[in-house]
Amino acid sequence: MVIHPIPDSLTTPPGEAVVLSRTRGPASAASARKIRAFRERFERRETVGRIGDLDGGEETTFALLWDAAVTDAGEVLILDRIQTNVRVFSVTGDYLYTLGGQGEGPGELRVPEALVLEPGGDLLVADQAQLIHRFVRRGDRFEYYDRSRFEGEPRDACWVGDDLIVHGMRSGAGQQILHRMPAGPRSELSFAVPYRYSPSLVYEMLSRGQVACGVENGGWVVIAYRLRNAIEAYDIVDGELLWNARIDGLQPTEAREGRGGREVTTGIFGDERALHFLRRVAGGNGVPVFVQYSYSLREDILNQTGHHTVETYVLDPETGEGEYWGDSLPSMLAVTDEFVVFSWNAPYPRVEVARIPK
Repeated sequence: MVIHPIPDSLTTPPGEAVVLSRTRGPASAASARKIRAFRERFERRETVGRIGDLDGGEETTFALLWDAAVTDAGEVLILDRIQTNVRVFSVTGDYLYTLGGQGEGPGELRVPEALVLEPGGDLLVADQAQLIHRFVRRGDRFEYYDRSRFEGEPRDACWVGDDLIVHGMRSGAGQQILHRMPAGPRSELSFAVPYRYSPSLVYEMLSRGQVACGVENGGWVVIAYRLRNAIEAYDIVDGELLWNARIDGLQPTEAREGRGGREVTTGIFGDERALHFLRRVAGGNGVPVFVQYSYSLREDILNQTGHHTVETYVLDPETGEGEYWGDSLPSMLAVTDEFVVFSWNAPYPRVEVARIPK
């Protein structure tokens, strides 16, 4: 099923959109089979490690869990955005060592946003201070190697083949927001549909999202937006839109174009009784793409109670079709073909690592 979305503030119309629903699964049999096969494995997952303890010392006391990655060597890397470091654990929860820390010196981080593992095993940390930090594998640990400048503010990143894909905000409305940063001979490419309006706060909030990548069919990147009911996939070779999806009943804070080009804001300032905020995009590279939203009642947002429900959608990255997996799963920091890393920030930050059986 497709819909024609009403004209909004995108630079170009997204065209027909795949509709995701809480009550319907994927329309195509192929997408349904792929998601069902992974779900059968996912539901048989077994917890192998728990990380995070108020009384466990500084190694296992977190401030704000922000991102995670799982290495081929069986290590879990956890990014704490407030403590500005990356802590390395075994999948069973044993603390190994710490990278980063606040500062501007070699190996120090300022406003870390995302962890990316290269196919060769090195670690990249995207930093909102217009930096990409590189830590290389030396023996059984990562060590700082160098950092490069990114023109803009990285918000998320993922790796496809020889290319780093950065979701980054560059100054001025109308700037494209996905950037292919090749390690090989290919040239840099910027693509994806940004928000059109020029106010910097509106542009930054409504164009901001999270990404997941995959190498299938030449490479793709999926982006979901923080404050827009939009999930899109792009071909990383030419930046062309592959598909775009909307979720039936999703209620984000949006600014749309009204009559005469006037900006009309809907959401917490309108009449909606509840709102959705993008929480996590995870998966890719052989597994479905998970997109999670926090669903909060308007009065809880206004009263700052912190009450919310996490809703999980699982998508086939080839078609954009997907299904709703309910509101019982916690937030996911990372999903691979073998592990899922769950996180909680209340009543204190902690992590659970589960193995997904083959």
